[in-house]
Amino acid sequence: MKKGFVMTENFRRLAEAQAAVERRGAREAGLVIVKGPFGIGKSELMERWAADSQAIFLRCKETWTKRALLDELADALGLDKRGRNSEVQARIIGRLAVDMRPMCFDEADHLIRSTPSLLEIIRDITDMTGVACFLVGMEKFGNTLGRHGHIASRVNRVVELKRLSLGDVQQACDKLSEVRIEQSLVERIHADSDGRMRLVLNAVATIEQWAKANGWASVGADAVKGKALCVEFKPERIVRGGQA
Repeated sequence: MKKGFVMTENFRRLAEAQAAVERRGAREAGLVIVKGPFGIGKSELMERWAADSQAIFLRCKETWTKRALLDELADALGLDKRGRNSEVQARIIGRLAVDMRPMCFDEADHLIRSTPSLLEIIRDITDMTGVACFLVGMEKFGNTLGRHGHIASRVNRVVELKRLSLGDVQQACDKLSEVRIEQSLVERIHADSDGRMRLVLNAVATIEQWAKANGWASVGADAVKGKALCVEFKPERIVRGGQA
């Protein structure tokens, strides 16, 4: 499979939100919620956006404490991590106030637990610097954050990332596949993957293997009829008595 990034409709949605938050009125209203179902390529999309925007990209972790968050943010900015939490945070605020680099926190669901203490740190930083902050989570993330009104009031935009369109899948096949995937097979990949980039990529890789084994330069739906394109784990249905 070729390396590359597919410019999907989700990327355009993200770019529109970025433009909107940059034109905002209230400086503290700099939070952008980015949410969507699993498997559609949120992380890859956000990493590419962060690289293009010179944004700081961090993946939140279940084990994060306040100090761990500050340390990783300081590392990303090349700052000294020594001292108390307040001292490290002050260095971060000082640097961002000058650089004005946006921040992106992937897997942001980990930022909200019994209390929003980790989000409070991010809120302090964005309030004092005016930098935009993109919080990337699952479909229910916005509802969870909404329980904390003083933070939710700072949300400028909510970006709903969608499952891939047929056009997105076509672009992925054209750009990433080392063999030609015909329109009939693109349509089947779109249907079988349920618009999830993770499964689309697996399907393309599988088709390439079959094409190589059979000497195919082009592959249509008829050539792989009855074969599984998108294999994913699905737990067996559990019923009373432990029988499926």
